[in-house]
Parts: sequence; C-alpha cells; structure tokens
Amino acid sequence: MFSALAGMYMAAKAQLTHLQLNHQKKRSSQTSELIYRKDVDKKEKKQQFEKKLLPESGYMTVEEYEEKSRAKTRKEITAEILDKPDMPKDKNYIYVPQHIFKLVRYNDPVGSPELSLPRRLMYDRQVNAQGIVSGDYKKLVYPAIYYYAEKNCINSDLFLINLDETFADPLERVKRANILNKEKAPLLSTNNDIRQAVFRTLTPIDFSSDNSKLLIKEKIGSRNDGIWKTDVWIYDFDKKQAKNLTALRDAITYYWNKNSKLELNDKRWDVYPVGFDANNAERVIVCAYAYANGAPKFLGTWSVDVNNESTKLESLSGAGIPVSVVGFKISKEHDILPMSELEFDAKQTAKELKLKAKKEKKLKKQEERKQRQEFKEELYNMDVEMLNKVRSENNTNKKLRYKKTTGQVTDNSGDTELQELKNNFNNSKIQFLQRENQEGYKQESLPDLDRILNQFRRDSGIDSMNDYDNFENEFDELDEIEE
Repeated sequence: MFSALAGMYMAAKAQLTHLQLNHQKKRSSQTSELIYRKDVDKKEKKQQFEKKLLPESGYMTVEEYEEKSRAKTRKEITAEILDKPDMPKDKNYIYVPQHIFKLVRYNDPVGSPELSLPRRLMYDRQVNAQGIVSGDYKKLVYPAIYYYAEKNCINSDLFLINLDETFADPLERVKRANILNKEKAPLLSTNNDIRQAVFRTLTPIDFSSDNSKLLIKEKIGSRNDGIWKTDVWIYDFDKKQAKNLTALRDAITYYWNKNSKLELNDKRWDVYPVGFDANNAERVIVCAYAYANGAPKFLGTWSVDVNNESTKLESLSGAGIPVSVVGFKISKEHDILPMSELEFDAKQTAKELKLKAKKEKKLKKQEERKQRQEFKEELYNMDVEMLNKVRSENNTNKKLRYKKTTGQVTDNSGDTELQELKNNFNNSKIQFLQRENQEGYKQESLPDLDRILNQFRRDSGIDSMNDYDNFENEFDELDEIEE
C-alpha cells in the first residue's frame, strides 16, 4: 500500500513539474534545448524499459548479436551442463515401472569380477564398464575400454571419480557420480602399442580394508586365440603410484619346475587374483591354473605382498583361505515400485509443480512491479534534474538583466532606454506613495504608473506581481552582496 501511494505521489509530482515547464510563456533557447533533450532521453528510457518486459526476439542490435554468437570455452560449456536442473517429472503418467537400485558387494563371490565387452563397442569405439565403490563411499573407480577398428585391437584406462560427500546417503552419492567429474589423469593405463587383434583390459578386483589400495588385474591376449596372460597390479592412493606384482609369476614357475619338472613357460597357464587376505591387508591372494586338453589343473593358492617383495604358497587345495570383501557396486533389484506408490508420487509431483508455477508467477509480477517503480523514479529524477538546470539558467539571466539595468554590464542592446524606464518607474512609485497619504486619492488617478509598470514588466520578462516581488528581492540581495 505504501509503495503504491509513493508511486502515485512521484507520478503526480513529475506531472506537475512537466506542467510548470510547459506553461512558461517565455523560453530561452537554452531552456528549449534542455527540455528537448530531456524528452528524447525519456523516450529512449521508455523504449528500453518496454523491451525488457517483452520476450526475447530475433531482432537485435549488432552488439547484442555479437555477444550471443560469441564462441564459448570448454569450461563454460561444462559449467552449463553441471548446472542444468533436473528434468521435471511428467505429472500425467499413469504407470511407469521404476526400478529400485541398491548397493551390493562388488567382489562377491571372490574373484568373480570380469569385463564383458558389448557388441556396441565396435560401433561406439568406447564404453565405460562397471565401476567399484570404496568401502568408505568416497571413491569410485571404473575402466574405460577403447576399440581401434584399423587393427581390431582393444586398450583400456582406469579412472577415479571422487564422490560428493555432501550427500549423506551412499546410494545417492553413487547415483550422482558423473564422468565429467573424473580426474583427468588415469590411475593406470595399458600399453598403447597397437598390434593386430591384441586386447589389453583392466579390471578392478577390490579395495583393501583401509581403502588405501586397489587390486587390479590386466588381461592380455588375442581376439583370435584367447588370453595370453594376466598381470596383477596394486594401486596405492597414498603414494599415487601403481606396481606390477611380477614376483608372483616367477615364484609359481620356479616352484613347479623344481618340484615337478614342469616348465610352465612352455604351457598355457594363468593366475586369478581373488582379493586381499582377510588376516593381512598387505597381502594379495591369487589362484593359479594350467590348461591342458582336459580339465584345468590347479597350481595352488598363492599370496604376494603389496610391495612385490615376498611370495608364499598358501595351499595346494585352495580351501580355507579367508578373503576380505570391501568394495560395492550399484545394482538393480528385480522388484519394482507398486502402482499405488507411483500414483501417490504422481499426485505429489503435480501439487509441487502447481505450487512452483504459482510461486514463479508471483515472483515475476513482483519483479515487474519493482522495475516499473524504478523506471518511474528514474523519469522523476530526470525531470527534477532538468528543472533545476532551468531554474539555474533563469536565475543567471535575471542577474544578468539586473546588471544591465544598473549599468554594470554595457552593450549596444538598448540598456540606456531600460535604465531610463527603471528610473521613471522608481519616481512614479515614490509619487504614488506620497499621494497615497493625501485625501481623495483614487487608483484611477495614476494611469501613467500602470502604463510604466506594464511596460517595465514586458521588457524585463516579469509576468506577475509575485515575480516582480521576487525580482525586487533579488535586487536587494545583490545590493547587499555588493555593499
């Protein structure tokens, strides 16, 4: 209410100022120029204000077009993608199956994680495989697989994403993870040597119990004749370095060569890392197998420390070796939300969208009202500023005319006649005051006084007695200043 009254008051004041300026009988060239410039500026301000209220149009100036067509940097594009709000849910849907996600153990059963290369890898040239989440829900590591059609070969990288810890729910942290937030440098990369039909893939196995180390296996082979070998890697997040546990394969070949005269290097055999030792987080448990015409031959359960310094044969039977399971992965449940819950969610979403639309409409009206109020205040300030300039100019002109009448300023514009006219006016005023005390005084007996007064008003630019009184007061003030 107060803002509305204030707006009406300022509008009325601005209109009054406009009337005062337009009803002056005499204007100088400077005053007319000030009023003209003010009207042009007000018209331009009004056009700019009305343009703000209209929706964005295809018509624009050259400067606006150049600003909108400016090339964006990669950083700006990434910021727009990250700041893009979530897509609104459809409030009119009836029944859409919604899967329930959950976090399950990644290395369960132990040693089971394997990469599956989909057919679309041949067309997309790159896919991101299943990631593993650390036990403290702070890290997510995933492999990226690349396909090179020219040589029909595959390479791989392992990337890290630091999860957003502002979300309390671990599942929400994982669902919010995005490859745009990954670290630029990969944790581990395969050999980039492109050879015909050779594949090299990286698969994370599990985290250590303190989440400071990650067990990784690298499979190397050919797309034509299968796997050649598996290398076991350890990545240390504290030291930020990866280490290949090569001592393990050397120990296995040495043991079977010494005890059974079996030269494994002439055979096809491989190792399968299953995880970290549950009793010692500094050791990795690995199972070895040899391949023959029949069933694979078990070469024992072995362990190796993370520093690649000592190896140990744990068992030739493969039983009774505890392995820790730390990491998680996101998985879909077979169950879906019941229809009753979906209908309730749909109603709640519709209410939220309606309230949101009302709130946005209200905020828009308040913003428009605020802009209109600021626009009116700006126009009023323009009128006041121009009025002050006109008054200042008029005062300057009056002082100049006064100096001309008193002889302080001399030129060839008839100052002598104006000085004589002022002297006659003063003499007539004195006679009027003297005869006013005489008996039988009448106003009609002074026709010469009215004629002289009117002539003085026309020549001096004074339009009323109030103006004359102000003019006479200014004469007195100037006399005091000069004295």
